[in-house]
Amino acid sequence: MQACIALAALGAALVAAPLQAQTFPAKPVRVIVPYAAGGPTDVIARALTQKIGEAWGQPLVVDNIAGANGVIAQEQAARAPADGYTIFVQSVAYVVNPLLYKANYNNERDFIPVSLVASFPLMLTTHPSVPARSVKELIELAKAKPGQLNYASYGQGSIAQLAAELMKNATGTDIAHILYKGAAQGLTDTVSGQVQMTFPSLATGLPYVKSGRLNALAVTSRQRSPLLPEVPTMIEAGIPDYEATSWFAFFYQTGTPRPIVDKLHQEAIRVARQPDIKAKLDAQAFEVVGLGPDKFPDFVRSETQKYDRVVKTSKIKVE
Repeated sequence: MQACIALAALGAALVAAPLQAQTFPAKPVRVIVPYAAGGPTDVIARALTQKIGEAWGQPLVVDNIAGANGVIAQEQAARAPADGYTIFVQSVAYVVNPLLYKANYNNERDFIPVSLVASFPLMLTTHPSVPARSVKELIELAKAKPGQLNYASYGQGSIAQLAAELMKNATGTDIAHILYKGAAQGLTDTVSGQVQMTFPSLATGLPYVKSGRLNALAVTSRQRSPLLPEVPTMIEAGIPDYEATSWFAFFYQTGTPRPIVDKLHQEAIRVARQPDIKAKLDAQAFEVVGLGPDKFPDFVRSETQKYDRVVKTSKIKVE
């Protein structure tokens, strides 16, 4: 009798799951963006979710919750019901924040990595006064003058700092860190020559490279960028297995029904490849990735392990 009841329950669950996905969503969906309105993450989130909402027949409402580099927003997302009606958006900070902040959530316990929609590389740029025209020459210069070269970043644990420290750790170089409150000032001071190098996003640094005010020595992705096809990757420049990119991704709470998880991923990638949305992504130098709930978790674990090593080796701390 108990076996019959169990089989009946299993059968009901198997029937309910696809029906749940078919009827979802039956009301507006909240999208938590952990940064202020108007920034790159917010702009991409709004463009994607508007299209997804149109396809689903329900609005996806963006809720900007800034603070602590996304920790506050993620804590709220973690407390939301696992019913598909609260989507969390995040970048590489998703894996970095737990390494630096005390958070009331646990990535592996509380969240499902749903869709790695897109990513963008940084570029290693130097002021023209730096007498190095390649990564190899820069490393040789840094080793010849330990502690005398410097780089700008816009925050402890920022992808710009992590990219620089990843390079330093891999090459055994001593390059001083100049910390700024924002990316714009650090980039401005590098362009003016007050700082010698920085790792801006491709979209941000490209105009200065095109105008000759900065030299681009390498990009931080595994493949060359179509925007700078003549610039090698860090791997090609001699640093094995080097990759440091930022990305845009969707997450759900653990326990969210798999059909709903799959539905969000499939819709997100379909929308990201539409010409008008792809144009917005291209403007920020994003490239569509498309990893879903089967492979995205492996990527998250790999990124977490990589930056955990960087944080510990470089002794990065949030004051």
